[in-house]
Amino acid sequence: MNWFYKFISYLFHPVYVPFYGTVLYFYIFPHSQTTYQVQLILSLIFIGTALLPISFILLLKQFKLVESIQIPSIKERRLPLLFFLFVAFMATKLLSTYRYLPDLTIMFIGISFVTLIAYILITLRFKLSLHAASIGGIIGVVLALSKLYTMNLIILLSILFLLAGLILTSRLQLKAHSTKEVYLGFLIGVLTQYGIFFYYSI
Repeated sequence: MNWFYKFISYLFHPVYVPFYGTVLYFYIFPHSQTTYQVQLILSLIFIGTALLPISFILLLKQFKLVESIQIPSIKERRLPLLFFLFVAFMATKLLSTYRYLPDLTIMFIGISFVTLIAYILITLRFKLSLHAASIGGIIGVVLALSKLYTMNLIILLSILFLLAGLILTSRLQLKAHSTKEVYLGFLIGVLTQYGIFFYYSI
């Protein structure tokens, strides 16, 4: 069964989740972008938040600075987290110049904040589950936008909570994190994204 948990962990690696969240945003929520604009934005986000960080981690692995793409140890996580924080900040800055996507900009502000919190906790020797924080962040965004647009997304949220349960279980079964690291990661993801959307909506 470990192969299945590993598959889930790779499929929902934190570097891919911003892209998944962006796809979900364009598919579910109202926007005024053309198909070409959506494809361009998705391509840029995939390159910036998935391909670049993965390439950076593989480079670190080549120099034996990290053990694997899952970055298991606290010490190994510092450089990748700093790199991803930089990438998330640049994505936020880029999106903020494009005034027609305020919701997406806020989502990436949330991603930056969650990454910053994870980095601060790493310096305190606490290894927050980034898998849990990532899926929690998506749920926080959907909760906030469903309220903002008064949309009934109970089915989508149910699916996301089931998916979150699967991801959290995978991390625990693989002994990648303690229960506290997983649940706290999930809560930080949900509350940070929801809180930031609430802040920008008042």
